[in-house]
Amino acid sequence: MLVVNPALPVKSVAELVTYAKANPGKLNYSTGGVGTLPHLSAELFKQISGTNIVHVPYKGGGPALTAVVAGETQMTFDTVATSLSLARDGKLRVLAVVGPKRVTELPDVPTMREAGFPTISTGAWTALLAPKGTPAPIVAKLNAALNKALESEPMKSTLAKFGAQPRGGTPLMLEEHMASETKKWKPIVAMLNLKAK
Repeated sequence: MLVVNPALPVKSVAELVTYAKANPGKLNYSTGGVGTLPHLSAELFKQISGTNIVHVPYKGGGPALTAVVAGETQMTFDTVATSLSLARDGKLRVLAVVGPKRVTELPDVPTMREAGFPTISTGAWTALLAPKGTPAPIVAKLNAALNKALESEPMKSTLAKFGAQPRGGTPLMLEEHMASETKKWKPIVAMLNLKAK
């Protein structure tokens, strides 16, 4: 989610962009470090919105979120699981959800697509991978078992506690998703000159 300190005089993504453009280089965003998903998400947002917002890396997501709550930084991209209670307590304002769908716990908060930024869909995702060369029947069996588990109520309710939404699908769908993610992030990673350690 895109969250801001409530003292920031914006209540929507459009207002944030207008404010940032009127105050270039004066807003900053915190992350858990260089190359993290919040860092890449914010840089993608800056690129698409044409804003100049300064990155302030912290040593971990917790300190980065605390910085927004304390007003040391004005905004960050964070997970539903860690931001939800702070938003409910009025310590954060949620401007948008960066995933493909609205979050059940925050039905009035739009997605970035609904807020006018359709190319910003940057939610974290998890996949089950098998070693290269795993026989197709084994891959199919694992895939079927995983999809069945993701449809179960215990799995859905457990994932919902963390703000996660099960997707499931086929191995081909995962392959296409991974290719799409690589294509989306490659220019941002190149622009930031990030290197694997």
